[in-house]
Amino acid sequence: MCGFVGYFPSLNTETDYLYLNKMLKNIRYRGPDKTNIYRNDKIALGHHRLSIIDLKGGQQPVIDKSSGDCLVYNGEIYNFKSQSEFLKEKGVRLEEKSDTEVLFKLLTNFGIKSTLEKIDGMFSFVFFSAKENSLYLVRDRAGEKPLYYANYKNFIIFGSELKAVTNFPHLKKNINFSAINEYLYLDYIPFSQTLITEIKKVLPGHYLKYSPKSQKLVKYWQLNLNRKNEYTFSKNLNILDNLLDKSVKNRLIADVPVGLFLSGGIDSSLIAHYCKNHSTNIKTFTIKMPSKSYDEYDHALNVSEHLGLKNYHVTLNEKELLKALFEIENNIDEPVNDPSLLPTYLVSKLAKNHVKVALSGDGADELFSGYAPFNYLKALKVLSFFPKDLGKFLYYILKNIRVKDNYMSLFFLLKNISKGLGYRPEQQIFKWMAPFNDHEIRKLFSEDFNKQYFEKNTLFENLYSKSYLNGLDLHDKISSLFFNNYLCDDLLTKVDRTSMLNSLEVRSPFLEKNIMNFSSSIKNKYKVNGTTKYILRQLSKNRLPKKIVQRKKHGFAIPLAKMLRGVLKDKVTDTLTSSDANILSFTNKKALRNILEKHNKGLDNRKMIWSLYILEKSIKNILYKS
Repeated sequence: MCGFVGYFPSLNTETDYLYLNKMLKNIRYRGPDKTNIYRNDKIALGHHRLSIIDLKGGQQPVIDKSSGDCLVYNGEIYNFKSQSEFLKEKGVRLEEKSDTEVLFKLLTNFGIKSTLEKIDGMFSFVFFSAKENSLYLVRDRAGEKPLYYANYKNFIIFGSELKAVTNFPHLKKNINFSAINEYLYLDYIPFSQTLITEIKKVLPGHYLKYSPKSQKLVKYWQLNLNRKNEYTFSKNLNILDNLLDKSVKNRLIADVPVGLFLSGGIDSSLIAHYCKNHSTNIKTFTIKMPSKSYDEYDHALNVSEHLGLKNYHVTLNEKELLKALFEIENNIDEPVNDPSLLPTYLVSKLAKNHVKVALSGDGADELFSGYAPFNYLKALKVLSFFPKDLGKFLYYILKNIRVKDNYMSLFFLLKNISKGLGYRPEQQIFKWMAPFNDHEIRKLFSEDFNKQYFEKNTLFENLYSKSYLNGLDLHDKISSLFFNNYLCDDLLTKVDRTSMLNSLEVRSPFLEKNIMNFSSSIKNKYKVNGTTKYILRQLSKNRLPKKIVQRKKHGFAIPLAKMLRGVLKDKVTDTLTSSDANILSFTNKKALRNILEKHNKGLDNRKMIWSLYILEKSIKNILYKS
């Protein structure tokens, strides 16, 4: 796990070292073990390394002096050992035991297309082919590792985080208000957009080929939900069992200690079971919440004791909360309106005290239908026939009623469901999750913002017109939308940033390429059968405690509404209403104060407030920190 920056073409030695150091400056936490810079008369590259495999070898940037080929890379290639044997059989000489060298040798000997077909891992990398005088910017299948780039005059600039690219001198930093408008609906910025107009994301499962004369974005992988296998349930179960066991085994390979994030849910608990098959020294890490309805600690402890694993926990108290928020708000550059940034940061910090790598259960909900709406698809279809005006009326009534701040209370659910009444079934879920509805955006944001961005918004047209949705039934459409949007732009972004702030590598066994491909071929009746994630629950029988197998989905949430009236109240209010707040340039200050005041009096405006707070901090960091 690392962080890298660079640009093509290079300038001169003195300028390149100056520019690269400036770009690397604010992402050192991604790789504190070693920093290297390389430049020649064609390309300039910088790299921070977090040493995980082959601690003495694996140095970057990787250079072939005879050919001029170069590589910078962030992530892990989990099947590097089998690919190492493949290379040796082909007569390719290897001098190290690192996955970095294996990746480089595959690229230089077999090219980009063949390499991507062979490797399994989480990665973003930039490969310079001297023979082609071309640059390849590549991102992994699910989007576990980030990669940003910008075209500036005759340059292409790239880096592992947004702020690394914006630190390239002379690059303009214009706020992308169109992206902000979409963030207000989704909690994250979707597709290839970023907070800065001039900078783009390489999409998951894609690579960008760049040469001085041309630039082309190529899709090399897509989750294919159109083809279902005809296997019996028993055979599907056995195949999945073997794939998960192998995936976990490969993700335990490291020359440093490895642990596991454990919530007590079915996903991380199942990963814990497979870890126990291959290691007797796995430590588990859990967050203990102060509010009982949000807390999962007892479930995590139950699993750890059942499997004989050592569990460590940290309590989300006021002191730890403020420490975590300080680090996050001073480093965030891509807004993600997900309050679980805070506990994810804290569990990463806890884990880093004991290990350098942690496994997680990310991806299981998207691949195996873990979210509650999968149990109620018929109801979604019925709700789509209700008048939208009825939904608006109910939402207006419900949002003005004071209630207790309990996890997923019935009132909370009804209020959010009302936002989706009358919309297409697959659109309703995104309406539920949105921090703002249309009326709230019109009321809060300036007339100019509404006219230029809100009224011209094509988010949902773009979201539902993607080719990967063609021919899918409702179940698979929702699965695909979650996988291609929410997973990569919210969940994986959150985990990458919070873990990297602690210089911790997080690996996700469910996102192994063969598991992703196989999961998409499993019939939906094996994923949802009276309960969500049916096949995973059956896989867990006789392996995990019964009450863990039968547990309902419990998101990684915090009592944010209460916190915004307590420990976070002054901090958040001062930030949003300060005379130098960036968001005041495109919002109505009176309407903003009204949102804050109503929340303090007992109404629930947590999503709107937190969305604006994270946005404000992101804009400030990206515009004024260098």
